[in-house]
Amino acid sequence: MSTQTQTPNPALLGKKAVKYGFGIVVSIWMLFPIFWMATTGFKRNESIMNLPPDWLLFDVTLVHYRDLFTEFGFHQFLFNSFLVATGAVLISVVIGVPAAYSLSRMDVPREQDISFWILSTRMIPPLAVLVPLFIFFTTVGLTDSLLGLMITHFLITLPMIIWIVKGFIDELPQSLEESAMVDGCNRIQAFREVVVPLVMPGIAAAAFIGFIFSWNNFLLALVLTGGGTRTAPLVIQSSMGYLSIDWGMLGAAGTLTILPPVVLSLLIKDHLVEGMTMGAVKE
Repeated sequence: MSTQTQTPNPALLGKKAVKYGFGIVVSIWMLFPIFWMATTGFKRNESIMNLPPDWLLFDVTLVHYRDLFTEFGFHQFLFNSFLVATGAVLISVVIGVPAAYSLSRMDVPREQDISFWILSTRMIPPLAVLVPLFIFFTTVGLTDSLLGLMITHFLITLPMIIWIVKGFIDELPQSLEESAMVDGCNRIQAFREVVVPLVMPGIAAAAFIGFIFSWNNFLLALVLTGGGTRTAPLVIQSSMGYLSIDWGMLGAAGTLTILPPVVLSLLIKDHLVEGMTMGAVKE
């Protein structure tokens, strides 16, 4: 009995080679700036501007990281960013998830108008509302405070979380909640015990996106904070002067600033993957 060996299809192999080759090129293109920034933070000032650049072989130094924490107190600004982003996202999730459920399941008067109004708040350029916000927060005494900045970031993240979570709730069959209410649950209990656990991956994905938007926000923090209430992006900007740029400090501050979102994404990666693929396959 002879066994036949399957001959590889040259066309199929060629398609795979092109696909993986294109993926590798795109990955390098996207990751190279991050690699350059990270290595710049470990280089000495005299070797940063070398031509050709020292990609891998260079004298490693931690002087830029030391200066960040000893001279600039960068840990305080990282904490400010984390506190503002976390607080804004938590408040947005607590308010946004029930709001998304109401828009998805309940007979809300003029639901389409309300949904469009919520979405339209994301269309407004931040500069258009910056002056009114500054006047308002100055009047109530919330300028140069983390609470005021948290409120503005909450206004940014809430519409986005409502819309993302609403899309996930729309994918759930209403029969699940109806079955729970037949078994004795009221509407709130069905929402808490049935809907929330099922859309938790979507909530995690929406919260993570909101965290990124809040963490990277620069303009609102520039106008509404100062001194000890500044956030990490403002410290990155302070390394760029009128006549020169401290490239080592810029690389070190940029590297430390992207670490918390990266660590957070790794911690909730299972929920993120499940949330991004939720509803992709329909029975």
